[in-house]
Amino acid sequence: MEDPLSYLLSFFLLIFLLYLSAVFSASETALTSVSKIKLKESLKKGDKEEEESELHLFNKLLTVILIMNNLVNILASSVATLIVVGLFKYIIPESLSALVTTLILTFFILIFGEITPKIYARQNNEKIFNRMIKILIFLSKILSPFIKMLIGISNFIIKIIGGKLVYEAPFITTEDILMYVEAGREEGVIKHEESFMLKRTLEMEVSLVKEIMIPRVDIVAIEESETLEDVMEIIKEEEYSRIPVYKDTIDNIVGICYAKDVLVFVSERGTEIKDKVKVKELMREPLFVPETMKVSELLKIFKEQKIHIAIVVDEYGGTAGLVTMEDILEEIFGEIMDEYDQNENVGIKKLEDGSYIVDATIPINDLERELNLVFPESDYETLAGYILENLQRIPKVGEKFKIGTFVFKIVAASKNRIEKVLIKVVDNEKEN
Repeated sequence: MEDPLSYLLSFFLLIFLLYLSAVFSASETALTSVSKIKLKESLKKGDKEEEESELHLFNKLLTVILIMNNLVNILASSVATLIVVGLFKYIIPESLSALVTTLILTFFILIFGEITPKIYARQNNEKIFNRMIKILIFLSKILSPFIKMLIGISNFIIKIIGGKLVYEAPFITTEDILMYVEAGREEGVIKHEESFMLKRTLEMEVSLVKEIMIPRVDIVAIEESETLEDVMEIIKEEEYSRIPVYKDTIDNIVGICYAKDVLVFVSERGTEIKDKVKVKELMREPLFVPETMKVSELLKIFKEQKIHIAIVVDEYGGTAGLVTMEDILEEIFGEIMDEYDQNENVGIKKLEDGSYIVDATIPINDLERELNLVFPESDYETLAGYILENLQRIPKVGEKFKIGTFVFKIVAASKNRIEKVLIKVVDNEKEN
């Protein structure tokens, strides 16, 4: 390559290859930093074939970028070696020309082909992504056979080490959405209440029925041999519209008595028969669900069967609790007050000194939300569960103890159950 024109052309080719290296490096950063939602939306604008394989697109485009980036870097190294050997063959020994070329080219590739374009792409990821997406999709079609082979080999290795294959992993995960919601809340784009509802809605996919159910000990039920007069008295006192009906023990729920059924029956037949008709004559078939059922699945069943109450059973078939549509809605929207709840305070009463009297059966999630506190994560679901897990015993009335940053005092308790607790948050720094 003695012709000066050849050296000039080779030099311009080297510059062009460095430019391509910068483009593909920037594309790689843009692709990995742009949101998956943006990637999904851009894909919808493409052809139907690509839309159907959206789970594979990210891996395909990333493979294209890596192939092209390595290709241009190898070509750049070869061209640079030819230039150095040709121009400096009388100055640099041939045995050192490759080393000199590698050192010089590594410097230029790092500065102009890697560091600078990647920093720029990080700051302008959507702009670069929008410019490159069509080009990358076009290249992925040209290199499709080669890409399939490489992804196939990668999947084989991933399977051996126990990872998820491309087609097994979801394109956008719940964790991704929760991350966007939290970022939106921190930036002020999403209000705190909206953020709370969105998070709780998404968490329903993993929340279990046992986490939101009314426990067995709090169930208000009636024996099947009782009369309509008895159930009307319970409805009046407890202000519930649906009462479970059991035979012999609470573990044998045989039906659900609806207040509206009783009222319609009494209005049609007359009040004088309410002490003669048994509850079992009006009860409806109960819905039984396992305590390990997902809340989202139960909501679907409620909607399909048009019912609002279910009996929760444990692994032995005994009654673990009950769950209603209101319990599910409160998981999303927080405590819902109706006309009978207007004087209630969701089991929390604030005292003048800043401490709180709390119902021990209140769910930890509700307590965290209402008081803006954070409890350590564990298997407990209620305040009583948190205390029992830490103490490993049932505390007595008047007993005072400290767990973490909280000071607790048992206000009310029975032989086997904590009922009311006084909570005070301690500032560790002041205490020390």
